[in-house]
Amino acid sequence: MAAACDALVVGGGVIGLAIAVELQQRGLQVTILSRDFEQAASGAAAGMLAPQAESIPPGEFQTLCLSSLSAYPAWVSKLESLTGESTGYWPCGVLAPQFKGDSEQPSVAHSAVRHWLDRDALVHYQPGLGPVKGAWWFPEEGQVDNRKLFGVLRLACETLGIDMQSGITVEALVQRERRVTHLRTSAGDFEAGHYILAAGAWSSSLLPVPVVPRKGQMAAVRVDPSDGLPLQRVLFGEDIYIVPRQDGRILIGATVEEVGFAPHNTPAGLQQIFAAAANLYPAVAQFPLHECWWGFRPATPDQLPVLGPSHCQNLTLATGHYRNGILLAPITAALIGDWVADQRASPLLPAFSWERFLSANLSVSIPTVNRSTMQVFDVPTSPSPQAAALSSPADQPADPPLMIAGRPFASRLMTGTGKYESFEMMGQAIAASGSQIVTVALRRVQTNAPGHEGLAEALDWQTIWMLPNTAGCQTAEEAVRVAKLGREMAKRLGQEDNNFVKLEVIPDSQYLLPDPIGTLEAAEQLVKEGFAVLPYINADPLLAQRLEAAGCATVMPLGSPIGSGQGIRNAANIEIIIENAKVPVVVDAGIGSPSEAAQAMEMGADALLINTAIAKAKNPIAMGQAMGMATAAGRLAYLAGRIPVKAYANASSPLTGRITP
Repeated sequence: MAAACDALVVGGGVIGLAIAVELQQRGLQVTILSRDFEQAASGAAAGMLAPQAESIPPGEFQTLCLSSLSAYPAWVSKLESLTGESTGYWPCGVLAPQFKGDSEQPSVAHSAVRHWLDRDALVHYQPGLGPVKGAWWFPEEGQVDNRKLFGVLRLACETLGIDMQSGITVEALVQRERRVTHLRTSAGDFEAGHYILAAGAWSSSLLPVPVVPRKGQMAAVRVDPSDGLPLQRVLFGEDIYIVPRQDGRILIGATVEEVGFAPHNTPAGLQQIFAAAANLYPAVAQFPLHECWWGFRPATPDQLPVLGPSHCQNLTLATGHYRNGILLAPITAALIGDWVADQRASPLLPAFSWERFLSANLSVSIPTVNRSTMQVFDVPTSPSPQAAALSSPADQPADPPLMIAGRPFASRLMTGTGKYESFEMMGQAIAASGSQIVTVALRRVQTNAPGHEGLAEALDWQTIWMLPNTAGCQTAEEAVRVAKLGREMAKRLGQEDNNFVKLEVIPDSQYLLPDPIGTLEAAEQLVKEGFAVLPYINADPLLAQRLEAAGCATVMPLGSPIGSGQGIRNAANIEIIIENAKVPVVVDAGIGSPSEAAQAMEMGADALLINTAIAKAKNPIAMGQAMGMATAAGRLAYLAGRIPVKAYANASSPLTGRITP
């Protein structure tokens, strides 16, 4: 068996190399195993850094891409200083020409810098374009020469003393007791303290992660750079991209083909991209052909990467980057470096967990982006009872599952267990609501407080995720101690990997308002100890930001005091929290009716937690169902988007064509 190292990276593409450099610079001894460095998808890319031009929809993935784009200048500067070689980083800007005018604006972040150029203005930015109506101009985006970047990363690995071994096929990850013990390879066994799977399109041969190859064919023409570059900016068209290099090459791509690992260029594939390129930029048809090539992108069902912890404690995943591997290299290296070297999980990681593909947990549509045509379509799964009651075969906005600490949930309604007249009534009400997360007050269970005896046996914990609750704790120290009891209780109920805790620190017995200082102190300690913390707080946007920065899995602002039924009294502050949070926002406490539940979801809340309004209703079972349907309806309304509020009436029926006497 090969001598053990601190970290072993499986995969020699840009992602694997970037991670290796990051870990080595953090003091770990790293080894890279690759079947063939030249087979990586990195060499077949165009190197575009254009998340806004690509119309990546708002959400965690857009945040991931924009964060990586922001990190690019410093990242490539570090690599170039280390090696003395250029990466070909060129923030040349990106033009997104539109054949139909500016009616369909791209999905961009609120902070995006973009400008609409009509046909006349566009001539001054890039002459020679085809019959386009105009273009969106993204001056802060650009490109990197992926081949140069790949070479610089390999040189950086050599400079740092990373052991790079090529020509080795990894045959199996040998596992025992939720750990990888060693790798079996064509060159013998390899052992390490930690393993990182970054094998791209080949990842599924080692683990059952749904990563499949999507072949892309590309070509390049060449001009003499001494005569000046006729194309100065990246063109990102509706079904084609054209990327000029400073050395005179102009890259054209790319097909998206479901043909497995079938190699080689094909006449049909090349004809497709050349025809689209000539339509967008006619001059390209007259430039001499330089080369053609192909590669295999690692695609997942939702076309988002798989990042972070796996089912094994010492195995981390970094695969499935599809068309954005070059763009995401800096952020992927940083996130994996934080996790492997420091056991520090970014709030971004849960959205890209491998667990989102566990079919038993998925019950809503997953938005999938076809990057070549910029269309969004759905991969449907079985709807929840509430979603089924509200949906129809007609088009419905796509909605990913609620993701908390890497675990997907179909229902966006959490429920409690207190105040019911009987366990039987509680069970039926929770079932009617469709809730998959149920909170349990640990101090009351541990002390067998009235109404809580036997609670652990009253629900089916194989289908319901337990959310231990530190209710009744008045200090941070009490809350931390009780949270640890909750983790043990979850294990006894068969939820071995349940590290969730709903954090409540409430010294106020009259209004039951949470202590912000104690909550923050307890949250910081619990995050350090590996808990997924869901803190109950006042609707304080600054505190929500501090808790998110501390690593909390959600924030849970109150709508109004616990059990009061006053509804949403803090709407303005909750909206600020929702606008700024990058973790799920769960409105907790005060909701008294289904209309108030729908209101909270229409505001953009990710989920609700409701107990008293269901338990103390005249008919808790009916109210549970009503709250579940209201939650789903509010979410659907939020995704659909309400009409603007206007000061004056606007007739539903136009006056044009009316019958006149």
